[in-house]
Amino acid sequence: MKNIIFYLVGILVLSGFSGKCQDPGLDEILSKYYQATGLEKMKDFKTIYCEGKSNTMGTEYPFRYYKKRPQMMRMEVDIQGSRMIQAFDGQKGWSVIPWSGSTEPQDMTADESKNLKDQGDFEGALYHWKEKGYTVELQGKDQVEGSQAYKIKLTKPDGDTEIFYIDEDNFVVLKVVDNTKIQGNELESETDFTNYKPVEGVLMPYTLQNKFKGMNGEVTNEVQLSTIEINKEINDSLFVKPVKK
Repeated sequence: MKNIIFYLVGILVLSGFSGKCQDPGLDEILSKYYQATGLEKMKDFKTIYCEGKSNTMGTEYPFRYYKKRPQMMRMEVDIQGSRMIQAFDGQKGWSVIPWSGSTEPQDMTADESKNLKDQGDFEGALYHWKEKGYTVELQGKDQVEGSQAYKIKLTKPDGDTEIFYIDEDNFVVLKVVDNTKIQGNELESETDFTNYKPVEGVLMPYTLQNKFKGMNGEVTNEVQLSTIEINKEINDSLFVKPVKK
């Protein structure tokens, strides 16, 4: 009888222990991610305005970044007395690249403007991913700068993928690896997110480390945000390609 009691107690202890050690599933991880970062509160964000500096190869470039619902964005970077602009008006992208030999705004192809369109998504690709037509897969865990992170792969209808690394303890995104095809060329980028701070109830990273791999090798730059303003008045015309006079 004593052996049977010990056996039953052992079963209960082991089952309780294994239950505690069992990793959460995809839905639970995403739910904790939404809650930890306050994404639900972002529904009240109509615009986001950021200022900061981008450091590439030891040189700093001031920039301004604008987002407005439903899916508009614009980035301006001051480079050696000139201004580079990339914008998405909700339907198509356009840019001004001074070193290309022209300061006139140029239309971007659908491939070229994919990234701008994605940036216009306020809450990011993982939020309501089913409604957006994406597929998502939990691929276990991996190490990111000494932290354990859940690895989640998101695949878009065109085959482009994003792999998100979500911190096991804090449930914030530590890193995203993006693989996309532009005009038949596969480009890979990796972005590390740190220095999270609350902005109107939403945790947002103030430091981003970017690595781009493509036809011209690897380029690395660090983005430091100094200002984030929510619901700043931004006119729609800022995102629309100027008409040549």
